[in-house]
Amino acid sequence: MPRRLAVTAALACLAFLAGCRPVEPAPPAPQDAPVPAVVADAPERHVAAHWFGRQWPKNFLSGFRREHVAEDFARLRADGFDTVVLLVAWGDFQPVFDPCCEYDERAFERLRFLLERADEAGLKVMLRLGYGWSFHPDAGDIGERQQRVLNDPQVREAFNAFLQRVAREVQGQDHVVLAFMSWEDLWLRRVDESARADWEAYLATLPADPARSTALPDPVRDARLFHGFWDWLLAQRLVPPAAELFPAFSLEVRVDSDPRYETGPDGQPVVAEWIGHPGMLELPPGQPLTLYWAPFWGALNQGERLPAARSLQLLDSMLERFGEAGRPMFIDQFNFVDNTPGYDNNAVIRPEETAAFLHAAVCTMARHDVLGYGLWTARDYAESPLHNPAFGYGLEGWSLQRAQGAVEDALERLPGGDFQLAFAAGDRLAQLVPERHGRLPRSGDTLQDQVCVQAEVRAPGVIEVRAGGEPVLLDFDQAGTQRRCAAIAPVPGEAGLEFALAARSGGFALRDAMIFDHVQYGGLYELDGTPASLREPVQRMNRDFAGGAGRCD
Repeated sequence: MPRRLAVTAALACLAFLAGCRPVEPAPPAPQDAPVPAVVADAPERHVAAHWFGRQWPKNFLSGFRREHVAEDFARLRADGFDTVVLLVAWGDFQPVFDPCCEYDERAFERLRFLLERADEAGLKVMLRLGYGWSFHPDAGDIGERQQRVLNDPQVREAFNAFLQRVAREVQGQDHVVLAFMSWEDLWLRRVDESARADWEAYLATLPADPARSTALPDPVRDARLFHGFWDWLLAQRLVPPAAELFPAFSLEVRVDSDPRYETGPDGQPVVAEWIGHPGMLELPPGQPLTLYWAPFWGALNQGERLPAARSLQLLDSMLERFGEAGRPMFIDQFNFVDNTPGYDNNAVIRPEETAAFLHAAVCTMARHDVLGYGLWTARDYAESPLHNPAFGYGLEGWSLQRAQGAVEDALERLPGGDFQLAFAAGDRLAQLVPERHGRLPRSGDTLQDQVCVQAEVRAPGVIEVRAGGEPVLLDFDQAGTQRRCAAIAPVPGEAGLEFALAARSGGFALRDAMIFDHVQYGGLYELDGTPASLREPVQRMNRDFAGGAGRCD
């Protein structure tokens, strides 16, 4: 998801929040923390885009419709992308890890489907292993999963079993060109007693210091030790088992620095230093280095709009810094635009200069031998927190009441493998969205809340929608497949957000439902698939980069 800046606000983001970013700049790592040097052969170039199936990244696996995949992948190819990045969420594939282990075979089947369609479209595939977010009803709290995999060696064994299962699924599939894990999905918040043995093993790697306590590190009081231990955990405990399973493996490292606070003259905490993460670069030989970039990296982040030239300087600075590792670099999230709510102070590129930036960025990346880049999204997406929004998992997560007929008869399987839900006058469909799904839409803030429903209309009629507050009516006034949207005022309760549809009249086959207050902007295609302003500049960038950036000589 759109990337995070150095974590001034990390202490306030104790829950694992998507897109959680502070607004302080990310200065270079301290001089006493050099980047280790590794020599590696350069893999082939790749121009990639993440794909979320016209859903939110958090619910895309259950939410994508098979009928859209071939069209979407063909469009990626036409726009100059040769690789698609797929999220492989731990909780979607292995929802139960304790006791180890329960797998959801539907997830593996849907992954196999996507791999086959990508191959047919001529697309290579990269897998982000262990993506943190999952709405699977058996996956539990994602914060707890993350805490336990980083602290408890037995839970890491379950996580490694998940990776082994994924490795078996992709074995022999030559179009899977890279698997990588991300620090963001393995973000250490605190160290508990189950990590005692690892903590002592880490201390043994440090120079002797009689004054150093062996107590478990506190993220604020012992910031240097804490972040050093986090780096060590990823580099020594998480990466090596994964790297043995996948021929081409990488870790997306944290390129931002984290603050160490001291008490200032007024008694308030002030940043005493910024702590980098060079330990995450200590990877097995030959592995490429995966990075992320956005205009806020190294900027003041005071709401400024940067000219293209300044943004190119910041990109060049980051690539120069991490190019010292001597590894080929891949930018898995090249986020030249970002409209994540709550981060209005983050620097952005001036909209009128974005095309010029993209044109010149090809040469900046070529100078640093960047082996490829990926866009976070090639199509704008709505942040809808519904699980199973298009009934790919049947009625999982939903409660259906029918005026006539059995509930199990309402689900209709289509020839392509998708489902739709028969829905007639008097029927009611509901889902309780829990708080663990993240930020829920709610009235009273500055965001505009919307609901959208797509249905095959068999008899024109009206669907009433409620989200804990006053209902809104969606008028489906003609036969055929239609999508209707309306403003709504959601009111979450203590247990979450109660989302409900009721057919007042008519007859329908429901295809998809969304409730959202934000559309993430990518610049290529809008939410409905309409080409956006940056499509042609991105197409040119893709073509130039894939062609070897010959114009930069």
